[in-house]
Amino acid sequence: MAIPNQTKHESARKLPGYYRINSRWENRRRPDDDVFLEVTVTTDKIIQAENTFIRWLKTTEKGTVSLDNKKVTCWYCGGVCLHYTVNINVIFLYLHSSGEDAFDSLADCTNEIAQLLYQNNPDVSIR
Repeated sequence: MAIPNQTKHESARKLPGYYRINSRWENRRRPDDDVFLEVTVTTDKIIQAENTFIRWLKTTEKGTVSLDNKKVTCWYCGGVCLHYTVNINVIFLYLHSSGEDAFDSLADCTNEIAQLLYQNNPDVSIR
């Protein structure tokens, strides 16, 4: 939720658990590189957090990819392909993007997910 006259990335700098773009790191890569991000979501109420996340996933495009020779369900969020697994009190999100806008795409997608989870599950921790 950006404050008027602020970009999404400027407002993200002020909130814990939101992903900021590190321009120094981004500028060292080639524009055709792949970028992978692993996100760990922890909470005592993992079922509620997963249900919140699933409701959001239903608004995105669903597909399948081959990962380690297995078909895995994935979702697409503005240039990002993501899938997730759940363990006791932990949701692991795996996000992939490539090309010139990979970092921007990852930042936008993860900030959208973080905002959703923080609003609906105040005790959630995102790393």
